[in-house]
Amino acid sequence: MEDLQISNTTKLYTLLLLETEAKHGYQIMDDLERITGKRPTTSHIYPFLSKLKEKSYVKTRKDGRKKVYELTDQGEEFVQNQIESFSEIIEAALQDQITECAHCDCKIYGDAHKENGKSYCCQHCAKAHN
Repeated sequence: MEDLQISNTTKLYTLLLLETEAKHGYQIMDDLERITGKRPTTSHIYPFLSKLKEKSYVKTRKDGRKKVYELTDQGEEFVQNQIESFSEIIEAALQDQITECAHCDCKIYGDAHKENGKSYCCQHCAKAHN
């Protein structure tokens, strides 16, 4: 069975939202609008949900007139694989912007505390190292 391609952030966010709890399509659209500031159309959400159902990644149940989508065990595994893939991409993209604390070796993204030409995660590590 060919895997489903997650080619945009709307699809990725939809998966992440379904991982938190079962939702109907309009809840997903509302949440996406809250997260991104832009409301996706039904033509972005429902065809993707249908493909997830075809692949047995989600199951549906009725809640009144609404159809609620819930990840299956296979869908949970698919989401975890997608998270791992995106994590690797993000890590590779940010690798040049990450430094290590000279004292505790933790990873620092963004502004490091600098003393005597060395980078530290905080002033406490700088003080302990000197």
